[in-house]
Amino acid sequence: MRVIALLLIVLLGVALPAAVGAQTTGQQGPRGQGEPTPRDDGAWEETRNAPSTDAHRIAGNRLEYIVIGPPGQSNAVIQALTAAGAELRRTRDYPTLNRRGLFFDFRNRLQLAEAERILAQAAPQSFVDIHAFYRFAQGSPRIYAPEMVGVTQPGRCRIPGSVTLGLIDGPVDTSHPALQAVQITNESVLNRGERPPATDHGTAIAILMAGQDGGGPLTGLAGGARLHAISAFSRNAGREAGDIERIAAAIDRLLSRNVRLINMSFAGPQNRAMAAVLEAAAGRGAVMIAAAGNSGRDLASYPAGYPDVIAVTAIDAGYRRYRRANFGTHIEFAAPGVDLFVATRRGGSYASGTSYAAPIVTALAARLAPSASVQTVRNRLRAASVDLGSPGRDAEFGWGLVRAPGC
Repeated sequence: MRVIALLLIVLLGVALPAAVGAQTTGQQGPRGQGEPTPRDDGAWEETRNAPSTDAHRIAGNRLEYIVIGPPGQSNAVIQALTAAGAELRRTRDYPTLNRRGLFFDFRNRLQLAEAERILAQAAPQSFVDIHAFYRFAQGSPRIYAPEMVGVTQPGRCRIPGSVTLGLIDGPVDTSHPALQAVQITNESVLNRGERPPATDHGTAIAILMAGQDGGGPLTGLAGGARLHAISAFSRNAGREAGDIERIAAAIDRLLSRNVRLINMSFAGPQNRAMAAVLEAAAGRGAVMIAAAGNSGRDLASYPAGYPDVIAVTAIDAGYRRYRRANFGTHIEFAAPGVDLFVATRRGGSYASGTSYAAPIVTALAARLAPSASVQTVRNRLRAASVDLGSPGRDAEFGWGLVRAPGC
């Protein structure tokens, strides 16, 4: 018996710390607001140096690399990297961002860390990284969302038609009944021959923002707004993905059309080239709202993890964080995103994911501050939020559940 008792004590001593570390807050409802916690960007190096296979591949299964920087530094970049053994594959300009993308094959002659050191000397405003893919932040599948965010009569309160919401996603089916009365500009930045994914994801996100369904289940939370949708995702290896080249082109296109409020319901790795794109966009006044991603980890996925992007997590009808949602000190706001009724080609179905929480925040931002700076948008969203979890800003819910200004 002594031996058995001793074994139980040892086993409990090993198991208990692990169990405690795996717990979440289990928050059941809103609380009062408190003070902010500081942003922690310490995960940068660990995340971006982790092995990544979700990226462009070249013959021989080599990774493709991307450099983002001012056009005036392009020659210096090309000369420095080709002298080190790299091969330039193509270029792409983003004129509104005043940036150029240079795409390289390092031909197994150059390591990323070495390329970074070279550019730090030769072109210090240019940034190199793996040409990564970004995936829709959707999960696997009640109309509770509007009431939960304070919209008791969807469709009744409309915002001015002069407000345009930008959407970077897959293609949008403008023939869907809930979009037929919405003014939509629909563009693509895909290259000729590239196959876009199905319209389900992009259409669902568009309708969550601006759908018109007579107050029905597919009524958006920013009714009356116009949409400018950019298709930047294609099918790659049987999956939908958007790479930095096309996401940058989509951001550039929206800003060139003076569309500043942009929804991005996708997530992927931290990346210096993507950071350079997001920094340039923020410098041009873009207000970018993005899904936190669905890895279920303490992880600042991009674009949501970038400081100039508003990161949104998903919660269910019981005010609990979606079990697959990423969390961390970068999270700013929460919105419904679990078992939402969203549009499909055949009408609608239930789905979960931070993908669906982000457009709710984007729609409410359009109602609260349609043409304001990102800091003003943040302040107004925060003022309208109801605290969840630990008092004040926390790593699971940010400042809490965003609420609408009436209606």
